[in-house]
Amino acid sequence: MSTAALVGWSGNGDLDDLHRTVASKLALRRQAVGRSGRSLIVENDDPVAVARRLAYLPGVDWIAVGYAFEGRDALTARLRFLAGRYLREGSAFRLDAQVERSSQEEGDVLLDGNGSILKAVKGTRVDERRPDVTFRIVMTADRGVAGVQLKKGPGGVPTSRKAKVFCLVSGGYHSAVAAWMAVLSGYSVTLVHARTDDESLRQAARLYAELSRRADAGSISLEVLEGDGSPGGRVAAWLEGKKGATLVGVHPECRGLEVVKKFRAYPLVSLPLLLLQEDEVRSKLDRLGLRRKDLDARADLSLTAKGPAYVVKTYGGKESDINGVLDGILR
Repeated sequence: MSTAALVGWSGNGDLDDLHRTVASKLALRRQAVGRSGRSLIVENDDPVAVARRLAYLPGVDWIAVGYAFEGRDALTARLRFLAGRYLREGSAFRLDAQVERSSQEEGDVLLDGNGSILKAVKGTRVDERRPDVTFRIVMTADRGVAGVQLKKGPGGVPTSRKAKVFCLVSGGYHSAVAAWMAVLSGYSVTLVHARTDDESLRQAARLYAELSRRADAGSISLEVLEGDGSPGGRVAAWLEGKKGATLVGVHPECRGLEVVKKFRAYPLVSLPLLLLQEDEVRSKLDRLGLRRKDLDARADLSLTAKGPAYVVKTYGGKESDINGVLDGILR
């Protein structure tokens, strides 16, 4: 049986961008990555390795691995094989099907598929809300791939070559969060770090390496600001040559006065990350000469606090707990 990985699109941004990024991430020609509806198909001898490489790729909703099929009988055989491998008595499962240009209706495919899985392993049941295992069918005409979902992706927006931003990063946790959320929102990102010491540079380099692992490495770059003077002064001088650039990853508690003065002249500055209590937010924004309504209108990203944890929202509609999306960054 021919093995393959299935990549589900989040529905945000442009599927063409996800197609291009997947091919780039896997070092494949774009033609080697198939496309069916809202999903991509990567035929490979080791689909699990493919899934690992795409686990954090922006724009990916889910990743599954399985087997190619052609015709109804082959589909049934693939589902029964997968059920026998991944289900046991008492397991709950869910089957999702994406069908286009086929003689079979999507509802019929689901009905037949659920029946095949139930017959393959006795004592199992369908549970749409809390399944132990999710099976995926992606087919065009009567050909496609049947697989089992390994994990959910980060969602968000596929990386666009047209949407570029600069992220000011200190090497700390907060700016790392802002940079990841910018990547998750579809931007090609240049990390800008004003070096303070060897440790800050190591942390910025670790962030660069981690983001390059998660996203298309060609969409991530690192610019280090060396020289004399304070870090804020170097950032302010760097800003002089970036009029009209879009900036993200700037949180008020990390700004020097030299930088604050420069920011007031930048209409495209985005302030996505405010890790502050409400009263502190107001005072900081007043100091910057910005009002809340101005911030809400400009920001592509927003962050709200709920209890002890932070919940991050991207403009693509994906919500993620920071503790979930940032495992591996600066730890």
